[in-house]
Amino acid sequence: MNNLNVRKSFFLLLIGCASYFFIDQQMTLLVSPYAKTYRIVFKGCTLLIFPPLYLALSVGGFVIARLKKSSWSLPFFEILVAQCLSIAFARVFKILIGRARPDIFLKKGVYGFYGFEWDHHFHSFPSGHSMAAFTLASSLALLFPRFRVYFFSVATLLTTSRIFLLGHFASDIIGTAAISLVIAGGVHHFINSITRSSYYETA
Repeated sequence: MNNLNVRKSFFLLLIGCASYFFIDQQMTLLVSPYAKTYRIVFKGCTLLIFPPLYLALSVGGFVIARLKKSSWSLPFFEILVAQCLSIAFARVFKILIGRARPDIFLKKGVYGFYGFEWDHHFHSFPSGHSMAAFTLASSLALLFPRFRVYFFSVATLLTTSRIFLLGHFASDIIGTAAISLVIAGGVHHFINSITRSSYYETA
C-alpha cells in the first residue's frame, strides 16, 4: 500500500479526534437552523453520493468494458472492488461502533459511542455516503493522479451535505475519509501486485 495514503489517513484520524472533542457539538448546534431551510440543496448533494448508485455505475462500467474487451476493464474492476469493500465496512461497523447521530444529540443530548446498536440513530460512524464518495475519489486519484485535487474537492463538497442534514458529525466525515484512503489504497496495491506478477509470469 502507498505509504503516503497511510500517513494521510493517520493525519485525518488525528483531525477527526480533535473534531470529536472540540468541534462536533458546537458545529451541529451552529448548522442545525439551516437543516430545513436548505434541505432540498443538501438532499440533492446527498443523492449524488448515494452508495448503491456508485455500486451500480461501477458494475455497469465493468461489464460494458469487459464486453468490449476494453483496457478500462481493470480500472473499473478496481473501483468496483473498493466500493464493495467500503459499503460492507460501513454497514458492519455502523452497528458495531454505535455512535449517536446529531439528531439524537439535538433532541436528547446523547453524544458519543455506545457499542453494538441496531437503532439507526446510533449509526453515525462511519458515514456510508461519505465512504462511497471518498473511496471513489481515492480510487480515481490513484488511477489518475493529475486530477486528484478535483476528485477530493468534489467529494469533500458533497459530503459536507451530510453535516447540514444532521446525518453525521464533522468527525464522522473526516474519519470516514481516512478509512476510505486505506481501503482504496489497499485495493489498488493488491490489484497492481497481481497484474505485475501475471506480467512477469507470462514474460
